[in-house]
Amino acid sequence: MTTDDVLRVSSDDILYRLQKEEQERAEALRRWRANAHGGDASEDDHIHTLVRDAAQEIARLRIALSESTRPKRTP
Repeated sequence: MTTDDVLRVSSDDILYRLQKEEQERAEALRRWRANAHGGDASEDDHIHTLVRDAAQEIARLRIALSESTRPKRTP
């Protein structure tokens, strides 16, 4: 297994966990807004945003990694 394979598998696992967390926080926000009986959804909203941003950053880094390891084209 190459370093790239390890990074890809690791980032797949992290992305999966982030997506699950994002789904859970989004569901918590939906429940809070549906109930609208008080309380504070700002923590769930903030964490939902952080999770989404982290997933986007991992995707960006994976693209950058794949582009950096791609063989250079000669004209």
